[in-house]
Amino acid sequence: MYAPPGRAVVVGVDGSPAARRAAVWAAALASRTGAPLRVVHALPEALYLMTDVAVMGQGPAIAQHRTAGEKVLDEASTEVRLRFPELDVHTDLVPGPTAPALAAAGATARMIVLGADAPSGVGAPAAGSTAIALARHGTCPITVCRQQFEMLPDRRAVVVGIDDSDSSTAAVFSAFEFAHLFGAPVIAAHAWSPRYAAGNVTIPFLVDRDALEESEHAVMAAHLAGARERYPGVAVTEVVEPTTPARLILDRAISAQLVVVGSHGHGRLAGAILGSVSHHLLHHSPCPIMIHRARHHSNA
Repeated sequence: MYAPPGRAVVVGVDGSPAARRAAVWAAALASRTGAPLRVVHALPEALYLMTDVAVMGQGPAIAQHRTAGEKVLDEASTEVRLRFPELDVHTDLVPGPTAPALAAAGATARMIVLGADAPSGVGAPAAGSTAIALARHGTCPITVCRQQFEMLPDRRAVVVGIDDSDSSTAAVFSAFEFAHLFGAPVIAAHAWSPRYAAGNVTIPFLVDRDALEESEHAVMAAHLAGARERYPGVAVTEVVEPTTPARLILDRAISAQLVVVGSHGHGRLAGAILGSVSHHLLHHSPCPIMIHRARHHSNA
């Protein structure tokens, strides 16, 4: 999450209650970090693929979409300005589709924030697919706010998932930075298995579980070392258990305010974050989830 001063927090809005909650959450983060907030609404892609003749014939429809988009932006920006009057807020009406539009808007951002309703809602799969696309191709961390009621950043714990990938180190720094900003503790969660990655098989009586668990604790310590040094005031609870990453994280997320995970790594969590684990976390996490790519880490 670390970024040079002046980089905006970008939030995508579509007029839904979930998007408005996400805008307020993003505004709270921007306000605490001193960053501007950029509120973005993407117009339907089809409007920008029409021929000149089609555009002339669809003029009223295009104007209607633009008017509706401007209303969405006005409602979201008005709400965050009322809540955070000192915040520097900008609005942008951009051509769709949503994922590329937000990726472009967030090219120089410190974070992109999305809202999502319950998994049974129409917006859930769309928000999930947009987040996955941004996690693959975006240039900053992506946070999806799926909570069903407004939960602003506070002193509840920040849960960070750790594996043996570089993206975990980046996720750890973001989790510690967020916790430092809001005076919260960190729960560092690392899942492991006695099964070998290749073939996913093992011979139980040949496994030294004590030695394996000790090595997994070493993985945890290595990823936490730099963040502990930079943020010595952040309290940390280490959780290392032989279970699945999604289960370990979700068990700790029940009373947390944020889950932070890495993507595009080679470990069990990072390798799966764009697959079943990511979908499970995106659709079932009771709090916002931040997906972090390795290259966003900085020692500055």
